[in-house]
Amino acid sequence: MSLESLSPREASIFACATDVIVCPEPLLPAVRDTDAVAAFDYWLTRSPALNRAGLRGLLYAVELSPWLAGERRRLRQLGCADRSEALSRAEHAGPALWRGLFKLVKGLCTLCYYGDPEVMRSLGYDAEANAQRGRELRAREGRP
Repeated sequence: MSLESLSPREASIFACATDVIVCPEPLLPAVRDTDAVAAFDYWLTRSPALNRAGLRGLLYAVELSPWLAGERRRLRQLGCADRSEALSRAEHAGPALWRGLFKLVKGLCTLCYYGDPEVMRSLGYDAEANAQRGRELRAREGRP
């Protein structure tokens, strides 16, 4: 996967956080099997420079967030169960601003993961089939 804005480290942090936040397996595709990281990179690349810098900083804050919960390791150094517990504790720790920013990261991870076409199909939504029905309806009605 070729990334425009994210470094490999940032991509790894985002994938790890997304995996913990959406907990997809075993029912849905693993984060590594989706375009979640590429979607975040695409979105980040097209964001204003200040937003891009801020979101990068948030990724590193999420990576270090287990320290807020008393851990002595970064997020990616923890086991799966410990990651989930540490993020849950970090989400509720600290000032209100931190909690709001953490919710922002959770929302971005969720949007990027569930926006993957295969994930949507797994949940019963086929965007291409819907678009095709719309094209056929417009053609039948003679609309552009």
